[in-house]
Amino acid sequence: MKIIVASDSFKGTFSSLEIAELVKNKLTDHEVMPIAISDGGEGFCDAAISVLGGRKISLEVTGPMYHMVKASYGITDSNTAIIEMAQASGLLLVSPEERNPWKATTYGTGQLIYDAINRGCRDFIIGLGGSATNDCGKGMLDALSDTKALDDCHFLIASDVKNPLCGPNGATYVFARQKGATDDMLEALEKRNMEYGRFLEKKTGRTIVDVQGAGAAGGVGAAFLSMRNVELCSGIDLMLKWQHFDTLLDSADLVITGEGCLDRQTLMGKAPYGIACRAKEKQVPCIAICGRNELTDSELTHSPFEKAILLSDFLEKGIDMR
Repeated sequence: MKIIVASDSFKGTFSSLEIAELVKNKLTDHEVMPIAISDGGEGFCDAAISVLGGRKISLEVTGPMYHMVKASYGITDSNTAIIEMAQASGLLLVSPEERNPWKATTYGTGQLIYDAINRGCRDFIIGLGGSATNDCGKGMLDALSDTKALDDCHFLIASDVKNPLCGPNGATYVFARQKGATDDMLEALEKRNMEYGRFLEKKTGRTIVDVQGAGAAGGVGAAFLSMRNVELCSGIDLMLKWQHFDTLLDSADLVITGEGCLDRQTLMGKAPYGIACRAKEKQVPCIAICGRNELTDSELTHSPFEKAILLSDFLEKGIDMR
């Protein structure tokens, strides 16, 4: 069989290509095609550079809980900056004990953009996902407040989800708990986001709060929507376009995708879901490998995945191809 392996990273454990290597080593009787992918979260910069080329820039910036952290971003040969916000404002930069979305800031992400502007970049590809924050990107905008060249910049925003800023499917009620929010904190976080979202709408004269993707990365999508030259897109759709994934599917018998935890957030537009949808359109079966599966049998049945397999079970038994 000809098998495409296009898995997201398993947070803090395996990169996209490391998962592909594990699959390839297990399925030695088949032709395995590994590709690096990311939906905008962890690994986005490396995956993008692997396709587009370029060099890495490293610097110290303000982390999500105000400790200094070392972060990297990419610059392509055409002087486009590739920035993964998880590098500066990511959840993996904060210990579980420290996580607090009421305090967490995106200031460091703004510092990465500021540095790239000072290096002459005016075109940006920004990966949103994996954040520790719920500040609507206010910290990022504060870091860029003195940047006169901001209006000359163009931002292509690659988002890992399509959630609006507020409401039951917004940044707070869907994602804040995993960032350390208590149930008592949710109402205050939601109120703060709504107030800041309405402030951005009044300032720009645009609809922001209800736009799909505004709630990505704790509302950083909303902050970008307040800028002048911005285009939002699905991170996984962009990555698959770069990888010519539809063409690869034409000769594939099976697709293997996955991520650390398969859950309802997966079905909101994250990488494995986007990959499975593309495969289904081409009538190529798609199997998900995961560290943990929290989807119900009904959710899995109505999803584009053929089946879900725990990584531990796959490494022990492989895949039943029947």
